[in-house]
Amino acid sequence: MTKKVRAKYTLEFKQEAVRLVQGGQTVAAVDRTLDVVGATAR
Repeated sequence: MTKKVRAKYTLEFKQEAVRLVQGGQTVAAVDRTLDVVGATAR
């Protein structure tokens, strides 16, 4: 069984995701925009 490598996101990346959601985008839309898996963004 291979071990999965977890992605590490910078503070700037996380802040951008929050800014997009606060700007009115849905979490699902931000997931697609930033190319992350839905569960990662929650």
